[in-house]
Amino acid sequence: MFDSILERHLVESLKRAFEYLGHSVHSTDLIVHGHDMIKNESDKKKVWSEIEKALDFTPDLFISFRPMNLLPEMVEVIKKKCITAIWLSDDPVLYKTCYSLVVDSYDLMLHCGSEKIISFYHAKGHKHGINFPFWTDHHAFPPVYNPLEAGEEVLFLGNMNGQVRRKRYFEFAKLPNKKKIFGLLDSDPLGIHGGFIKEAYLNCDLVSQTIKNFRISVSIPQFFDEYAGLHYDFPELRSLGYFQFPSRVIQYIASGIPVAAVGQEDMKFAMPEIEVSSSINGLESYISKVISDFDFAQSESKKVLSRFRKSYSSLARAQHLLYILNNMEEIRSMSPGKKATQFLEFESSYSEKTY
Repeated sequence: MFDSILERHLVESLKRAFEYLGHSVHSTDLIVHGHDMIKNESDKKKVWSEIEKALDFTPDLFISFRPMNLLPEMVEVIKKKCITAIWLSDDPVLYKTCYSLVVDSYDLMLHCGSEKIISFYHAKGHKHGINFPFWTDHHAFPPVYNPLEAGEEVLFLGNMNGQVRRKRYFEFAKLPNKKKIFGLLDSDPLGIHGGFIKEAYLNCDLVSQTIKNFRISVSIPQFFDEYAGLHYDFPELRSLGYFQFPSRVIQYIASGIPVAAVGQEDMKFAMPEIEVSSSINGLESYISKVISDFDFAQSESKKVLSRFRKSYSSLARAQHLLYILNNMEEIRSMSPGKKATQFLEFESSYSEKTY
């Protein structure tokens, strides 16, 4: 497992799952941070050094978690030794700045997106990918939800700063309930900022301690049309929609907290246990019911926790990836729709006691 996004629990939890299944895993942790292909010679030297260590492990599979840090010539060296896979955590926003430059170097492309996004890659001639959405485990995010003890009402985990994210501050603010945002803000004119969890990327327990104080969680995704004119923008981006499952949603359901999310039908299809509406106003009645009815809140909590354990745990992802590796030709021949939803067929029996 080569490199890492800032949320270390993604790589760490997948490592735990593979080890539980009997595999040996070498993980590098974060090497170089950035969204563009590496250019600095000292960074390249550092990456080459980590490649050597990884190949000394004689892996069967090499997974890149930060695609911008492996140049095509580096991937070619690795491919001589093992199967290579690339995971696209910011799919498709980084398509112009790095993904389009490297995805075809790999044997396998692991998307984070709906059928619409996979169809885009097909149209561009990239056909060896499959949806592999965010995951975690209970080591990182244990089930902490208890509405009888939660003194706060509505939670939003995530940043609301900059051109892309600022708009959702005012969307979230429309909710009539007591609400708090935990993340980066440009300003807080309405006084709904709960603070920034400074060490959250390194210490998931700090996030869990925040989640357990609330009765319901909200997710408003980044819509790709908000990237207009930015460094990441490309002609097709705005038509590709939004991030279907931001990592916060997976953290929410792993924690057992009910979720109200702004999104479309593809989101509801892949996670039917959460409440989905195309607008924040459409979520108000559900939010109010969860807040006021503790029995209903507990029932909704059980549903999202069950979905997490079946379809969004690191164990489910590990099992799916092993299947993919043994059926590469079948995967390549699938339709974009099938590629977008096949992960749902791998229902793990995961719980706090599994490992």
